[in-house]
Amino acid sequence: MDISSKRMLDKMEELVLKAKQANSEDKLQGYVIAIQSLCEVMVDEKAGNISIPKPITLTQPVMSSVSNVEPVKMDEANGASLFDF
Repeated sequence: MDISSKRMLDKMEELVLKAKQANSEDKLQGYVIAIQSLCEVMVDEKAGNISIPKPITLTQPVMSSVSNVEPVKMDEANGASLFDF
């Protein structure tokens, strides 16, 4: 897909305006990263070195289950069933 330099610059300008109006550091940082990415695309396109970014793989935390849990025994309990009163 061939995108014109003017269109890329227009998009960067739009992002710069949004960055100037950002009300938090996180939003500002997001706009700056987007602008940086567009700049890199333009430089790579001009140099002919368009590279496909590697996908980021996120690992999910493994939840360990508690094993060998013994039920609490109470002297006041009448039996093992919930319905024993």
